[in-house]
Amino acid sequence: MGFKRLFGVGDTGDAIEVDTHIPGPALPGGELRGEVLLRGGRRDTYIDYVDLHIHVRCTDHDGRRSTYEIDTHSAEPGRLTLRKGEERRLTFSQRLPWETPPSELGGRALGVALSVRSRITRDDGDDGIDVDEDLLHVSALPLHETLLDLFAEEGYLCDAAEVVEGDVPGTEQRLGIIQTFLLTGHVPGPDRPDALEVTFQTNAVGAMVHVRRAAPDERYWEDKPPARCFPAAHHEVGTVDWRPQVRAVLSSPAWPADR
Repeated sequence: MGFKRLFGVGDTGDAIEVDTHIPGPALPGGELRGEVLLRGGRRDTYIDYVDLHIHVRCTDHDGRRSTYEIDTHSAEPGRLTLRKGEERRLTFSQRLPWETPPSELGGRALGVALSVRSRITRDDGDDGIDVDEDLLHVSALPLHETLLDLFAEEGYLCDAAEVVEGDVPGTEQRLGIIQTFLLTGHVPGPDRPDALEVTFQTNAVGAMVHVRRAAPDERYWEDKPPARCFPAAHHEVGTVDWRPQVRAVLSSPAWPADR
C-alpha cells in the first residue's frame, strides 16, 4: 500500500515509515505470509516487536457494526534497532484459523471486510501503536465452493455473506463469530423458501453444513428457524457427490411450516 509515516515513534520529523505487504489471497486454515518493510527516520529507533492483528468487521448482538479480532502474530525478527535511514524487511507466517470467514467466492467479493493491522511496540511497558492497515483477501475453500455450486444447481445463488457475533449452541467453536452465506432462490415453488442461509462450521476435517430458511432480521442463532445439517469432508471434494444431501435438505417437509 506504500509507506506510511509513523509519528509517535521518536519525535516529529524523526518518524519511521512502515509498509505491510501480503501477496495474494489466503485460505481458511492455510498459511498467511507477508512482510513488513521499515524505513528509519533521522535517528536510531529501538523496536521490541511488530505484531500483526487480523480483524473482521461484523454485527454485534445489538445490531451495531464492530470489529472482531480473529488472530495475532509477530513479525520476525523482533527486538531490533532500526538505524537512521535504514530499511529493514521483517517477515511473518501464520496459519489462519479454520473458522476464518472467506471474503470472496470464486473471485467475487462477498461484502466481508477483513484486515491486517500492524502494531509496533517499543518496550514491555508500551501498549503499541497501530502503524498500518491492509485489506486481507480470504478465498472460500474448495469444499465451500463445491457445496454452494450444488445449491446453485438447485436454483439458490449466493448473493453475499455476513458475519455476526455469536456461536452455534452445543458445538465446539474457537471464534466468537458466525458467517452466513445468503442464497436467493431463482426457481419458485410452493414447497421451497424464497431465500436460504447457509453456515459452514469448518475445521481441519471438513465442515458441518447448516441450512435454514433466511431470517436476516433475527440476530441470535436460537431465534432463527431450525437448521437442517449434514457433514462434508475436505478430502471428499471431487470424489463424493453431495447432491443427494442438498436435495434432501431442500425437499424437507418442514420447510412450508417454517415460512
